[in-house]
Amino acid sequence: MQPHIRTVSADPGLLSHEELLAQHEGGRRRTLEQLIEKSRELHIEKKSCNILCKEKIKWFLDTARLRISYDDIMTIATIFVLFGDWVRILCFSPAADSTFAVLYNLAFFLFVAELILNCWAKSDFSGGIFRVKGYMFNFFFWLDLLCIVSMIPDLGWASSLIGMDSWASGVGAKAGKAGKIGAKTGRVVRMARLVRLVKLYKISSQRKREKKLIEDLGRLVELGHMDQHDIETYLDRMNSSQKQSKVGSELSDIITRRVIIAVLLMLMVVPLLSYSSSAQDNVHATEFLQSININTGVGDQSNCPYLESASYQFTDFMQKMFETATSDYKYLLEYKVEPERCNIVNDLDNYDSTDFREGELEKVILTQQVGDIEYAVTATYNLKYILKKEALAGIYLTIFVVFMLIMLSTQFTGDAQKLVLAPIESMMEMIDMVARDPLEDFDFSDIARTAEYETKVVQVAIQKITALLRLGFGVAGAEIISTNMAVEGEGSNVLEPMIPGKRIYAIFGFCDIHSFDLCTEKLEDEIMTFVNSVARIVHEEVTRWGGLCNKNLGNAFLMVWRIGDESALQTLSGRRRRKSQLSGLGNSRPTTPTSPSLSSSVRSLTVDLRRIPGLDIMADKALIGFLKVIVEVNRDTQVLGYRNDARLATSSGPFQLRMGFGLHAGWAIEGAVGSLQKVDATYLSPHVNMAARMEAASRQFGVSILMTERFQELMSCEAQVHCRKIDIVTVKGSSVPMPIYTCDTYQDQIFPLLKSPKFSNLDISEILRKQADDYDTLIWENDEDLVQLRCLTTEEFLSKFKSGLNSYLSGDWPKARELLKESNSIMKEGNGIGDGPSMTLLSYMEELDWKCPDNWKGFRPLTKKS
Repeated sequence: MQPHIRTVSADPGLLSHEELLAQHEGGRRRTLEQLIEKSRELHIEKKSCNILCKEKIKWFLDTARLRISYDDIMTIATIFVLFGDWVRILCFSPAADSTFAVLYNLAFFLFVAELILNCWAKSDFSGGIFRVKGYMFNFFFWLDLLCIVSMIPDLGWASSLIGMDSWASGVGAKAGKAGKIGAKTGRVVRMARLVRLVKLYKISSQRKREKKLIEDLGRLVELGHMDQHDIETYLDRMNSSQKQSKVGSELSDIITRRVIIAVLLMLMVVPLLSYSSSAQDNVHATEFLQSININTGVGDQSNCPYLESASYQFTDFMQKMFETATSDYKYLLEYKVEPERCNIVNDLDNYDSTDFREGELEKVILTQQVGDIEYAVTATYNLKYILKKEALAGIYLTIFVVFMLIMLSTQFTGDAQKLVLAPIESMMEMIDMVARDPLEDFDFSDIARTAEYETKVVQVAIQKITALLRLGFGVAGAEIISTNMAVEGEGSNVLEPMIPGKRIYAIFGFCDIHSFDLCTEKLEDEIMTFVNSVARIVHEEVTRWGGLCNKNLGNAFLMVWRIGDESALQTLSGRRRRKSQLSGLGNSRPTTPTSPSLSSSVRSLTVDLRRIPGLDIMADKALIGFLKVIVEVNRDTQVLGYRNDARLATSSGPFQLRMGFGLHAGWAIEGAVGSLQKVDATYLSPHVNMAARMEAASRQFGVSILMTERFQELMSCEAQVHCRKIDIVTVKGSSVPMPIYTCDTYQDQIFPLLKSPKFSNLDISEILRKQADDYDTLIWENDEDLVQLRCLTTEEFLSKFKSGLNSYLSGDWPKARELLKESNSIMKEGNGIGDGPSMTLLSYMEELDWKCPDNWKGFRPLTKKS
């Protein structure tokens, strides 16, 4: 048994007609179509057809008022001009010609007036007479003008005025082929008037539909289903929805023009290519000779000279009928007059019937019995020349028809290809490109050139939508975009954002704005501008150096340098991975899982990222990207402006924007998190959390950047030189000791604004992008920003700190205390504050009274995040 289903929606406008009717079965109809149909059924039920017809006729006779519109007048005039002359000849006496002439002149002036008014009302002369837009000088203008000109030969006064007679009489008076061609051409030109009926029919049909709709809406008002306001709203919506698109209008106009031109051209050319051979001339001539034969008589009463002359003329006429034929061609092969009498000269050569194919000989035999005498004329004609001319004309006509078909087919296909098919194909290409590589910022300018009108709007919308998808989902949502936008195969019509996650490897960077609570409280509604100014710098620099932003969390940003999918990296790493615990953060060290359930349910083989080719460059770029962010937040004029904002000032002095950064490398599950109501494409794993912990711990150590050994060992040797190890710690959930590193950054200095070289044709953003694309390890020594950041990190300082750290790790804390104080003093001379890592280690040892614990193993737990 099927359960009862009820569709529920807070907005009835979201329901379909079927759902609306299902909710109101037996009650009041909710759709306009159903209401109209119901009102019609009620009228049919109440009155029979016979009664309705009588009432309508009675209403027409008593109260109907005929109203005629401009379109009705022009329709009548067009029909009269098209058929009036033929109707005059068929149905009226010559006395009615003057009346028809008056009506014909009236129609002529109506068409001229219409042409002038259309030119004035439907044309734009703002660009001058030679650059007019609209009706004037377009295709339909010339067509209307042709219709008017075609009427001139039928107007006595007009044809006399320009020095020509009426075509009707002029053509009839002319003889020969030229006259026939002129008559055909005149008839074709007149047929151009038919085109007016197409336009008038469209207008009439549209008005008829509108009238019927108004009547139906009126019945609904009478029945109480709608009020006047509802009718106006519905009509406005109908007019808006029925408005023809520019693509449809253009395509319709093009097809109409093509059809009109093709029909007129075929009407003109087909008669010219058709061969008419006066097929009955030979029969008529033979009948003439037969009549002379009968009238000549026989015996003494016969008029032989009359018959002899007629026979000679008959022979001469038939032999000269086709003057263009070859000299040896004989049309009349033989003839015989019976009864035989008089001196009829028959000098025709004998012919061989075997030289002719079937159908090339035509024998005409005419007999008549007069009294006891049978008169007969027998003539044999050679049709070879006629059949050849007809065959040649047939070839020409066939070639012309084939040409017209090919041309029209090409034209129609080309128009549809240009206006509809090509834009649709380019849209599909755009979607396919995005589905194949959702993260690529494609340039669709070349593809978009194929579109016009609404298709151009759709293409731009697709480009914007794909860009928004890329911005919204980011690198983690690439699979979501690709899966749901795939155009190959049958695919699915259902949106599927909740695709299964997959394991990938990446470098994860986490950065955070310090003192964000203060900024939120003081800036209030300006906090968005502040955050976006920082986000602009973070996104631009990280993207320039090969990374992508995955999450914007207000005060924090998760950045990703995606290495690749696990399956692809297994081959590149050069060896199979061994089984390890989910929370194993070291390269080869055993780990302790965060929970037994995780360790038992999630096991995998690790990938040795150090074996991945080119990963040292990616790691170097990741660190440089964050270093460039630090430089830019201390150089950007918009961000520096907040230093002078009194609202952000504290007791310690003006506000200075500081950020913390954490870097780590490892695996993560890439996929969608959420539901069908809201989806976020992101990364989940302990390695992502580790990057966030490094950023949080950077505050504890008083540094801007903190990175794990897993990340540090991926960098090139030239980059590792500028990173110093500051401690070995264990993090929550793992007992594996993990060295942590920093890259020194001195921010309390002025960073000069950047500009492009004087003679360079590239702007500064293009130069910086090219610098990142052409990365070389020499940048660590040659880039002025990087050198300026570590200006306080001297060899003496590094030596003291390294010795102090080694003493601290080995358990010789008295010596470590002395060396770390010296390194802190050296740094304090430069920045006035001291060295954060040195002070952090000194503070930790001080908490333990400067005594190394007996169970000291060279590392300590990182128990607090900041």
